[in-house]
Amino acid sequence: MGGVTSTPNPPPADRALGRDASREDLRRRLASASAEYLAGALENPDLTPRELLLLLRNRQAQPEALRRVAGDREWMRNQEIRRAVALHPRTPLVVARNLVPQLYWKELAEVVLSPQVNPVVRRQAETRLIAQVEELAEGQRVALARRASRAIIGALLDSDSRRELLGLFGNPRMIESDAVRIASRGSAPPEALALLADHERWGRRRQVRLALLANPRTPVPTALRMLRGFSVQDLRRVLHDEAVPRIVRVGAERLLKSPNSSGRSGSVSRHQDV
Repeated sequence: MGGVTSTPNPPPADRALGRDASREDLRRRLASASAEYLAGALENPDLTPRELLLLLRNRQAQPEALRRVAGDREWMRNQEIRRAVALHPRTPLVVARNLVPQLYWKELAEVVLSPQVNPVVRRQAETRLIAQVEELAEGQRVALARRASRAIIGALLDSDSRRELLGLFGNPRMIESDAVRIASRGSAPPEALALLADHERWGRRRQVRLALLANPRTPVPTALRMLRGFSVQDLRRVLHDEAVPRIVRVGAERLLKSPNSSGRSGSVSRHQDV
């Protein structure tokens, strides 16, 4: 008696649709299609890198589909595809970690800052990017400074480039201790220190201002101008701090003796001429 030959279950309708879709339909549906449609699309002979990038923007893509994309050498020669796979929240950890060494600095920065990427992968990307900082051109470091993570900010704080430091000043992840460190550095560019003193955010911080006054690299006109907004208490501190350049201490002394200085904790008029 012959047995009944079993046949495999037919693929779900969406998978067949993805496999047989026209290129126009792929472009229309991939960004929001179901996981089954995406799996079918990977078998579609009309799938090109353009359509594949749409697929990789879809969070419904499953780990197996992403593993399949990452395993295709032809597809992975495309920089945008590598980036998209690395940034996808469902990319298997092993696949994502293997991709990190293949990413350019800008892509590494994206991975570091992406909350959807596994923290292990983010840390790996951050470590690799820090190791590359010295090899980057100044323009690239400037771009990186504007969006760097906390760890990468630390790698850029000792830069002697005015442009790089200006990039850091506008980075929303920079904190006051970073600004104080720059303000205290004996090798910081005077132009950068002057701009730090006038910065809308950092130029108002007391510790930053005190560090700038004590730094002999801070331009004298900038230091003297800053004194006008100091309290009497801070002016006395500056006056007796031998780390502060003598000309700045003289300016503080003159302000303290002026009739416009007020109270123990009041501030000296900004209009008083030093």
